[in-house]
Amino acid sequence: MKNISLNGYSLNYFLSLLVVMTCSSSLLAQNQFNLNELHEGQLVLNLSATEQLSVDQDTLNVYMQYSAQGRNTTALQNEVNEAMREALKILGATNNIEYSTQQYHVYNMQGRNNQSPNWRAQQSIQMSSMNAEALLVVTARLQALGMTVNAMNYSLSSEKYEEVSDSLMNAALQKLQARANEAASTLNKSTAALVEVSLNGGNNQLFRGAMASMAMDSMESMAVPVAEPGTTQVNLTVSARALLSP
Repeated sequence: MKNISLNGYSLNYFLSLLVVMTCSSSLLAQNQFNLNELHEGQLVLNLSATEQLSVDQDTLNVYMQYSAQGRNTTALQNEVNEAMREALKILGATNNIEYSTQQYHVYNMQGRNNQSPNWRAQQSIQMSSMNAEALLVVTARLQALGMTVNAMNYSLSSEKYEEVSDSLMNAALQKLQARANEAASTLNKSTAALVEVSLNGGNNQLFRGAMASMAMDSMESMAVPVAEPGTTQVNLTVSARALLSP
């Protein structure tokens, strides 16, 4: 970790004083500054700062499934198996796409008026990539196999989210230290040190878009889907106690 200096204090120093919000209440109590230990002329100032930034989303996520319907469950499952095997072959030959198979489901669709039961077999696959163009081309190829798109959306990668969060934390810490220094000057104190710091940031949750499945009657020629990224707002709140001393 880089040793970033903030008004004479290193970032490592601030992080060493960090209070993790998910700790138990007893552990939090052990990390809280003891007001009874204040010396004459010292006082503690509670501070809080919130930083936020809208960031362009960099990861395309596509959710697809193959389904078959009929009377013969063995034949239906075999059809699904063959389609998914071909889909994985296509994905395996493509770089920079993360993918995983999802739920395999076979269920009874009861016919009306006591008709013979109708069955549906289906399996889905989830794909993500920072190379949106490549993923969209693969999506079209899978659509041509008979797979349908259940959802398609952009999100912010974990790497980018952490990078932005670190930047917001640095900005918030500098803001808090500046406020503490200003308060110390106003109150005729000579030093202001952050003695207790806590972070509260929003999760980088992946948003699954609304269902957008389509029936594919003719897969001879499939146009590549279109998708444009949006933005994700990253928020971080830093709370701290500043010890002001004469």
